[in-house]
Amino acid sequence: MPEEYRKVVFDAYQKKKREGSLSSNLLDPTPGNVREECLIIYRERERDPKDDEIFKQFFKGVDKDKGYLTVLENSLAEKFKQMPKILKGGVPKYGLRYAELLAWLIDFQPRPSTSYYTSFYKDKPSDIEEVIDTTDVKIGETLTTITGGNGDGTQNPENEKINKDEGENKQDDIVEEVKDSIVETTDMGVTGQLIDIKEKEKEDTKVDFPEPEYVRLFSTRYITISCVILLLIGTTSFVAWETSIASVRMPKEDEKCMYWNEDHYEPVKCNAQINGVTIIPLDLKKLQHQRKINLPDTLTTYSLGKVWYKGFVKDHEFFTDSGAYPQDIQRVLKPLTNTILTKYTSNYRYMLTRLVWFLCAALFVSLCGIGASKTKKKIKVGNQNETSNSHIQDLLKQIAQ
Repeated sequence: MPEEYRKVVFDAYQKKKREGSLSSNLLDPTPGNVREECLIIYRERERDPKDDEIFKQFFKGVDKDKGYLTVLENSLAEKFKQMPKILKGGVPKYGLRYAELLAWLIDFQPRPSTSYYTSFYKDKPSDIEEVIDTTDVKIGETLTTITGGNGDGTQNPENEKINKDEGENKQDDIVEEVKDSIVETTDMGVTGQLIDIKEKEKEDTKVDFPEPEYVRLFSTRYITISCVILLLIGTTSFVAWETSIASVRMPKEDEKCMYWNEDHYEPVKCNAQINGVTIIPLDLKKLQHQRKINLPDTLTTYSLGKVWYKGFVKDHEFFTDSGAYPQDIQRVLKPLTNTILTKYTSNYRYMLTRLVWFLCAALFVSLCGIGASKTKKKIKVGNQNETSNSHIQDLLKQIAQ
């Protein structure tokens, strides 16, 4: 029955929403907006004494003698934090008191829920009352067993230390919640007999659960900035590595000679024996400045007068200092000329090669960014309700404590 009442009230809310007959507070529900709407309606609408039962259930444990308008004015927006989730469909099953508050907000008739049940099941009003009465008896017996009471509202002597007023208020609140939980687990069948909703749900072949939502893990702006920074760092690091010059090891006191090691001179002892190399006397100037240029395509017209080359045999090699050819000291290096620069080097070829490398790196980073943009994280919508029995047991444990 509560499930049916919740559905009817929520459908009425959705219909008013589609028709545009709701206030702005209910069209954009927030805890503060719902509280404000309650205040407006309570002040402007003609009060129905039967609606006091709705506020009694919603504001449990308050001093109703002050008047529910005062209770509303003194309430916090946090009290209504569940209502926006309900109105947005995020909570499939919720307490009956929220459904009754929603019915009052949209002026749904008949209300409260007891009035609706009496109107709908006019041929069997006694059955509904019997359910609630039976629930009261069972809860009273259960509470008596757990709390050690005598069944008539009194306490045993060993429990007299409990604060009477505080204990009764707490017990009343939990009893109401237990009653709602028990009543909400039953439904009225066609024959007028009570049917366990849990058993009924097991028979259904289709169970609708809230669809999970997925949101992007990284924003487009974050991915774009990260890709640009990564590309700049990679490009700068590569250029710095390519143009860097290895440090020269300075000779020790007993190293008075040197030899050519691939693209630079290395200090060594004069009596050292190294196969395939020529050991010559140490020259600090050549040791520090003469190097072979491994990337001749980087040479430009600005290199004229600063670079020397080997101009014999087939291959041309370029060096950063003049003097003898390191691998054949009988031959002398020649200064770079514009003819040799144009014929044996190509700065455009170097730039084109580096441009292709850069585009490949940019493509790789872009693919990584596209992959990151499709990464999503799962957000749960709504909460699956706990079984009614475990919920009731938890509430009863609170009473025992």
